[in-house]
Amino acid sequence: MLAHRLARVVALSMAFGALACSGESPEPAPPDHHEHDDGPVGSTSAALVATDPVSAAVTQSCSTTSVKGLATQLVEEIQCLRPNTFARIDKTPGLALGAAVFPYLQTNAATALVQAQKARNVTMTINSALRTLPQQYLLHRWYQTGRCGIGLAASPGRSNHESAVAIDINDNAAWRSALQGKSFRWLGASDPVHYDFVGGGTVDLRGLSVRAFQRLWNRNHPTDRIAEDGDYGPATAARLAQSPVGGFVKGADCSKSDAGADAGDAQPLAPLDVPVVPDATEPTTEEAPPAAGSDLTSAPLPASEEDPPAEAAGCAASPAPTKTSAPEAAWLLGLVVALHVLARRYAAWKTM
Repeated sequence: MLAHRLARVVALSMAFGALACSGESPEPAPPDHHEHDDGPVGSTSAALVATDPVSAAVTQSCSTTSVKGLATQLVEEIQCLRPNTFARIDKTPGLALGAAVFPYLQTNAATALVQAQKARNVTMTINSALRTLPQQYLLHRWYQTGRCGIGLAASPGRSNHESAVAIDINDNAAWRSALQGKSFRWLGASDPVHYDFVGGGTVDLRGLSVRAFQRLWNRNHPTDRIAEDGDYGPATAARLAQSPVGGFVKGADCSKSDAGADAGDAQPLAPLDVPVVPDATEPTTEEAPPAAGSDLTSAPLPASEEDPPAEAAGCAASPAPTKTSAPEAAWLLGLVVALHVLARRYAAWKTM
């Protein structure tokens, strides 16, 4: 009888062990996915190098600093097209800028911002100010692919950040009165961190940001030229995705021979003409890059594609649990029955 019981225990243990490692068990609840803060906003993926295309930054980074080299060239090109349009805000007492912030606003907006800060006389932390076309491209693609916590983003060429009249401030409620008193418009619950300067004396630079890129591309690709019309169309979008994150070999050129007849004509913005465009702010966490070979450039990601690792003893050799099909389950059940029959016959033989 003892041999009989031992044989049954062994048989059942083997069968249920196989079932456990095969994944044939009630479906577990999906694991919780928490946002993690494992680095400053300015950190980027070490996998990116200066010659990588902007499209690679969509999948390998969660900070717009990954395209800082190219973005810097665009800022310089815009300044060639419209000199004296920007004012720097990075050396202004009382203003603290995030790592991904380009420290420029249009002159009247910068003056009003300084006045708002002085009205409260405490440090104002800014998460975003001027934003270039490749930066807006990244935010929009992260929004489209469900990455980096971006739940909203304006299309490239349509963001007020590209006109250098917008700022993002996390402590937006505390600053609301001071900013509104200096002609900054709060966008409301649709984009609570966002303020647009509507005090006048500004111009619409969004198309100029696009044109600055188009000029840079043509300067470096004379045999693959695109229209320098300031419109963000399919041709411009395709070239932007191919552009190196570290910038082109030939950067900004302010020479008259390269300026073009209409290089500097940006339309003035009347005080109330600044469009209402809800937009993304800079991601606050750095998301780990996906595995090599994955393609996130055309479709949104599911919430999770990872399965929890097997933790039961005896299953460690399997990289991940797999679901068992109906034929496999039937085969395992048959194995249990066969082992049970063998155990009974062995026990009967021992008693003879």
